[in-house]
Amino acid sequence: MMRINQAFPPVEPTIGTPSHPQRNPQLLRACQEFESIFILQLWRAMQNTIPNQPKTLNYTEMFDVQFADYLATHGRFGLAEQLYEQLSRHLPKEPAP
Repeated sequence: MMRINQAFPPVEPTIGTPSHPQRNPQLLRACQEFESIFILQLWRAMQNTIPNQPKTLNYTEMFDVQFADYLATHGRFGLAEQLYEQLSRHLPKEPAP
């Protein structure tokens, strides 16, 4: 049986690294926020599959939001990176000095 963690190396975050100094911070943040919302929806869908889960709504909700935001801003899923790469192609080029 093949182990997934051995077959695929961990994704290294590339957003905001020195190899990409010309990043648009507004687009980057928008992509990270989109990824955070996407992760949050996935997480909630997984939680809904657990029968008879106790509802500690306030603390669970706060944890879920922070957890999704952490994963998105630290590049753990890679969705923000892919979105940024695709959307940045459509940004207007800055005029040369």
